[in-house]
Amino acid sequence: MVNLYTVLKTVHVLAAVTWLGGAGMIVILISRARRSRDDPGRLAHLMREVSVLGPRVFAPSSLILLITGVILIYDFGWAYDAWIILAYLGWAATFVTGNFFLGPSATKANAALDAKGPSDPETLQYIDRVLTVARIDQVVLALMVIDMVIKPGT
Repeated sequence: MVNLYTVLKTVHVLAAVTWLGGAGMIVILISRARRSRDDPGRLAHLMREVSVLGPRVFAPSSLILLITGVILIYDFGWAYDAWIILAYLGWAATFVTGNFFLGPSATKANAALDAKGPSDPETLQYIDRVLTVARIDQVVLALMVIDMVIKPGT
């Protein structure tokens, strides 16, 4: 049966899948390209894709996730249990990390790629920094999904 709840929850879950799955796949692909010495151009290409996907896919997905979550909470009268507060905190942490660290850092890495190439130690240091933070961000996103499934405090 399709009703407002089903539509909102479906959009909410699809936004979460897009954000977590897409970002996770990017981290895996860049990690593999970083370890591979065969095709340095592949690493440069993937880093440029991050600069496109972040603001055009991941940021909107995270906002859609937040908006549908807020509507679900208010329209259906859910209390602010621990799982909802944890979800807000996780969302805020990953949104801030993505927009104020990962985005600018990817821009710096891309500038270094253009100026010095994908084999330069400084360029690789920028990329490694982005990867480290992105992996931590992925853990936070995965914990948010676990939080949504388990719903601690209910």
